[in-house]
Amino acid sequence: MGVDFIRKAAPSFRKGVDRTRIRLGTPTLFTQQPEVRPHSYAARLGEQKSAFCGEKLGIRLEGEVVVALRGIEAIASFSCPTAELKAALQASHGEAFAEVRTIHGIAGVIEVTIC
Repeated sequence: MGVDFIRKAAPSFRKGVDRTRIRLGTPTLFTQQPEVRPHSYAARLGEQKSAFCGEKLGIRLEGEVVVALRGIEAIASFSCPTAELKAALQASHGEAFAEVRTIHGIAGVIEVTIC
């Protein structure tokens, strides 16, 4: 009687293990996928200047200073541009485009990502 019970129980046990193995092999087991976001840089708005989210601005390297431009008017400057940002701008002949991601109105700071 004991051997018959083991033979009947064994196949269902294997099936349960197989189902779990299949579930572990699915690519959606971990639902949070890592995101790749571009670096964002903070720029201080000039006096009486404003920007809006999603706005495209020009970025220009002027010596050691990086400025954000709307047309030909400088509206913001990067207080401490990183060496990575400066190198990227130098590689693109000193100019690039950026998109405004966040506006901190009270501080007068915008966050931009380089396109």
